[in-house]
Amino acid sequence: MSDEPTQRVTINQLYSQQLNNEKILIEMNQRLANMETLPARVRDLELQQAKAAWIEKVAYAGLTAGIGALIAGLITIL
Repeated sequence: MSDEPTQRVTINQLYSQQLNNEKILIEMNQRLANMETLPARVRDLELQQAKAAWIEKVAYAGLTAGIGALIAGLITIL
């Protein structure tokens, strides 16, 4: 017939494989559920960063004004 060796499969082996498949399906379902919320989480993160960006702008504006005032003070002294 064929040159392939035959192997006996038991009910316990089938049951074990079925449990493993179900475990994988549960994990995949959890991953897919987390991916559905990913765009919302990214949008929330971008909004947080946009709200916090003004702090950096104000700090740089203050630093620039301070350095400008320091240079203007040095020029008036000299």
